[in-house]
Amino acid sequence: MRPIGYVTTTFPTFAAFLENEVARLHQRGARVRVFTLRPLRSNYQPEHAGLIPLTTYVGSPLDREAWGDLLRWLFRRPGILVPETLRILWASRSSLYALAGHLFWLPAAARVATLVEREHFDQVHGAWAHFPATVAYLAARLTGRTFSMSGHAGSDVRRTQAFLGQKVRAARFVTACVRDNAELLRRLGGPGSRVEWIYHGVDLRRFDGRGRARAAEPLLVAVGRLTGTKGYDVAIRALALLGDRRLRPRLVIAGEGELRRPLESLVHELGLDRQVELLGPVDHGVLLPLYRSSWALLMPSVELPNGLRDGIPNVVVEAMAMGLPCIGSRAAGLPEIVVDGENGLLVPPGDAAALAAAIESLLAHPERIEALGERARERVTAEFDAEHNIERLIGLFADAPALETAASRAGGER
Repeated sequence: MRPIGYVTTTFPTFAAFLENEVARLHQRGARVRVFTLRPLRSNYQPEHAGLIPLTTYVGSPLDREAWGDLLRWLFRRPGILVPETLRILWASRSSLYALAGHLFWLPAAARVATLVEREHFDQVHGAWAHFPATVAYLAARLTGRTFSMSGHAGSDVRRTQAFLGQKVRAARFVTACVRDNAELLRRLGGPGSRVEWIYHGVDLRRFDGRGRARAAEPLLVAVGRLTGTKGYDVAIRALALLGDRRLRPRLVIAGEGELRRPLESLVHELGLDRQVELLGPVDHGVLLPLYRSSWALLMPSVELPNGLRDGIPNVVVEAMAMGLPCIGSRAAGLPEIVVDGENGLLVPPGDAAALAAAIESLLAHPERIEALGERARERVTAEFDAEHNIERLIGLFADAPALETAASRAGGER
């Protein structure tokens, strides 16, 4: 397999799906370098510490080397850099968010191009469809390398589609982990675009479903960044409604994010301090016992006004692989994996009363939990096996000829 340069936001992270992807490519003998637009975080799964040597931070706007690279590429490839930059900015003119981001990461694209050329990478892959893919696209155009990209959730596909169709058309291949997003990318790319729908999946040897032992008292778990798309405020309000019915399950929320203080305030305001615990970021060593002892995973996702929304949260796949049913919302990609009444429960997004009723139905009939959980495990085993799904991605990378470049695929658009 030819050497691959990945462009992403930050790496490694607690999310782990890109980390597992890169790790498996590396284990298969592919030479991979991950270029990050943001600095390394201290929070990531311990087993991914070995990926840090594969990672290079390129996104600092104060990096003199990046600005020097931009000037050098302007001298070497003015016929590519100038018109491509203008195309990107013109396509972003209706979105201040896209325009600012594309301008901000322009030096990073030049830096990636220099490193790709210097380290002899044949393929440049944008691991997210928004700014990382634009950086990868421009680096591929400057260096004559093959370009590919992936689309995930609302943050990179739904918030803005500025320059997105152009990238899809220029890519050797595009992957999407949610069916609706794959269909959107196909529409944007038009005839001739190659968009593959591939779930990330989980390691079924690790998330093996063994050791399930529900806590004696009802225990619910929610896992993920404390952001608006997760709908954790809805979960907390649902618990308050259950309290009015003399039902008091515990809720453990594992994750960190910008909404920690508002959520803590809401917990205190509703008098749920003894029921709700905000655990902070945790690794799989803590999560696995939680999955085994919990009664259900809560994932009351919502779509925000700016288009941000979840895809299929990796934690939902993990929990279901462990035989834990999910009580989620009919939002984002959740209906692709959770079938209401079969392997979990679904409620309207943002509806605390409906969520409370769904939780109450399981508390009243706990024997349903194991039946739903067994079918949840079967669903994940059938379609979300990471070992099987990674073979499709590896096949795409192996099939990408080094000389079929972003330049040749983009050429027909002018």
